[in-house]
Amino acid sequence: MKTKVIIGVLVLLLVGGIYGGVDAAKKAKVSTTNAASSNTSETSNQKITDPIIDDKEGLQVIVQWMKQENPSQEQIFSITLDNHAVDVDEFQFEGNITVLLDDKEVPIQIEELEREGSGHHLSAELKITSPEFTEISPGSNFTLNVKNVYDTPARSFTWKY
Repeated sequence: MKTKVIIGVLVLLLVGGIYGGVDAAKKAKVSTTNAASSNTSETSNQKITDPIIDDKEGLQVIVQWMKQENPSQEQIFSITLDNHAVDVDEFQFEGNITVLLDDKEVPIQIEELEREGSGHHLSAELKITSPEFTEISPGSNFTLNVKNVYDTPARSFTWKY
């Protein structure tokens, strides 16, 4: 009887591991970690970039930019923290986000438009405002850094405008 129970538990663990691996492979296929992204899909006044996934220390940070079609002081980002190790409920985006335009840090203001999830999973839509954003021109590098996430000092996400 014990043998059947042990075999049953092992089968369940194996199936769960295969499912988790397939799910992770699908997510990893979506983009390349920390690569510069210029892939977009368009809506009426925004271009939504493909998500960039940074998967370090067991915690994924996924960032997607809903960039405004014309240079604007306001830019919208979707940021997801996803893991199975640490609680991210208390993570504060304010003070842990920096933005660089062509490798120069610019002053920003952050407003959380939406925040959902709990425990090991947190998603937020952020409006990041800076007068410097109106200076963005085609070909400019736009880097968003998410700092103090678990055991990593910073995660960097870069796009070409």
